[in-house]
Amino acid sequence: MSRVRHLFWLLALIGVAAQAAQSDLEAARQAIEARDFASAAAIYQTLAAQGNAKAQYNLGQMFWHGEGVARDADQALAWYRKSAEAGYAEAQYTLASLHFRRLARLPEDAEAVAWYRRAAEQGHVKSQLNLGDLYFKGEVVAPDIDAAMDWYRKASSGGSGLARQHLGVIYAQGLGATQDAVTGAMWLLLAEDALEPAQRARNTQLLNFALSRITPEQAEIARQRAVACRTGGYSQC
Repeated sequence: MSRVRHLFWLLALIGVAAQAAQSDLEAARQAIEARDFASAAAIYQTLAAQGNAKAQYNLGQMFWHGEGVARDADQALAWYRKSAEAGYAEAQYTLASLHFRRLARLPEDAEAVAWYRRAAEQGHVKSQLNLGDLYFKGEVVAPDIDAAMDWYRKASSGGSGLARQHLGVIYAQGLGATQDAVTGAMWLLLAEDALEPAQRARNTQLLNFALSRITPEQAEIARQRAVACRTGGYSQC
């Protein structure tokens, strides 16, 4: 068999295997919807043993919550790690998040930061937001307002209302960046689009305060810029 034909058949087999795994993942999802956690766990265990990163993460979730298997935090973390090392962003985020929420400790903070970064670089919005928070607070990593704002902007483009709110506060109050009340008001206006009701109440207070500090003409400019930012997909804000 020529090398080209061998490569063709190899790619075909990979495609078939991927389709089969996707079908099994869908079967597991349907089992969970039917509250048949044991069947879902069995499917995930088979796929996870084959190296499927999504199944490894989902199996970790089942061990963490004790659904379909006995609750076992150590097993959950082991599967989260396998999935994270395979590049699955949600698993990377979960390892870091559990560490900083003190629900499960990694050997050191630097490892958790690294997992956030790897997930954030894949476009994982919550990781981008949390990485921005770490740089803004400067308690775990050296404070870096530019890095914080860069990650907040990425998260805001991904739909994070909290990232937009943080940018609004930074600009409105000049917290490490040049104070710009109009830009601050713009970001707080944009945050209203994406916040949960419980979060929106505080944002509305921040927005009203920011608007009270600028003229009506400036407020209109902020609204126009918010519309342009939204229309442009948050790329020109």
